[in-house]
Amino acid sequence: MISKIQLGNVSLNHINGFEISESVTEISNTAKITLPRSYVKKGDKSLLDYIRVGDKIVINAGYYHRNTIDMDVEFNGYIRTIETDIPLVIYCEDETYVLRQTNKSLSYKNATLKDVLNDLMPKGTKIDCPEVQLGKIMFDNVSVFRALQQISEDYGLYSRYTQGNLIVNLRDLRKINTTKEHVYVINPKTYEGNLVKNNELKYKRKSDFKLQVIASGVLSNGKKITISSGNKDSEASQLNINYPGITTEKDLKVFADNIYNEYCYDGYTGSITGFGIPRTHAGDSLKIEDKEEPDRNGSYLIEKVTITYDENGGFSRKNELSYKLN
Repeated sequence: MISKIQLGNVSLNHINGFEISESVTEISNTAKITLPRSYVKKGDKSLLDYIRVGDKIVINAGYYHRNTIDMDVEFNGYIRTIETDIPLVIYCEDETYVLRQTNKSLSYKNATLKDVLNDLMPKGTKIDCPEVQLGKIMFDNVSVFRALQQISEDYGLYSRYTQGNLIVNLRDLRKINTTKEHVYVINPKTYEGNLVKNNELKYKRKSDFKLQVIASGVLSNGKKITISSGNKDSEASQLNINYPGITTEKDLKVFADNIYNEYCYDGYTGSITGFGIPRTHAGDSLKIEDKEEPDRNGSYLIEKVTITYDENGGFSRKNELSYKLN
C-alpha cells in the first residue's frame, strides 16, 4: 500500500490511515485522517503551525507492486475540524465545505426549485434539477449547505455538488446515471483476487420483502393525493415520502412504483467489500458474478462506499448496494 496526502502546503507520506464516506443520498462526501505521532512535529515546529481549518486537502492512495506505483486521487476537499490529541485526527469535507461559509435569508410566496437554487448557489454554478414547484418557502440566515439540506428533507430530493455543478434529483434513485461499471466475482472456483469479504450479501426474492410505499403530493389545483405501492399486508412496513410538483395521479403512481422497486427485487442486498482496486465510487454500477449460481448474476447501483486505509488493516472499499440495474 502507498499513500500521499496534501494538507494546504504540507505534503505527507505513509500516514496511519484514513476513512472516506461517499453516498448518492448525502449532499457531501467526508473524510477522516489519522496521523502518527511522528507527524505531530515537523522540524522544530508542530504540524499544527502549518495547517488550518479551511485548507485544501487531497488524498491519494494505491498500491506499490513490482516497482510500479498505481496511485490515484481518492478525495478532494477542505479541512473542517482538527483534533489536537495524539494521534492527530483531521476531519474533512468535499467542495460542499464552501457552501457552509455563506449565510442567506430568502423568502418566496410561490417559488420553483430552479428559482431557489439560482438564488442560493454561487455564481457560475451549473444547476441540473427537475421542474418542481416548491410553493411558499423561507430561509432565515442559514448557510447555503443547510438550505440544501432543508430542501432535501422537506421535498424528498437528493442534492450533489461537485466540480461547480449542482445536481438535484427526485427521491427516485433510478434517475441516477451510472457511467462506470466494476465487476466482483463471488464464490469463485479459484482465487480471483478483488474481494476482502462478501458475507454481508444476502440474496432475496421480491416476494420476501414486506414493504408498502405511500407517496403523497399536491396537484396544481391544491388537491392533496396519496398513492400506495407494494405489499398491503398489515405486517408490512411503511415508507412515507413526499413528491413535490406532482401533476397527475398517474405520475405519482409511477414514482411510488419506482421507489418500491428500489427496495424490493430479486437479487442481492447488503454490502460487499473489495480491496482498494478496483476504485468503486458511490453512483457507479457494480456487476456481481456468482460462479456457483450464475442465474444470480446482476448489476446494482452502488449507493454508498466507505473507503478505509489502515497501515495494519489494509486498503478496502465497502460497497452498499441499492436497486438492481439488470
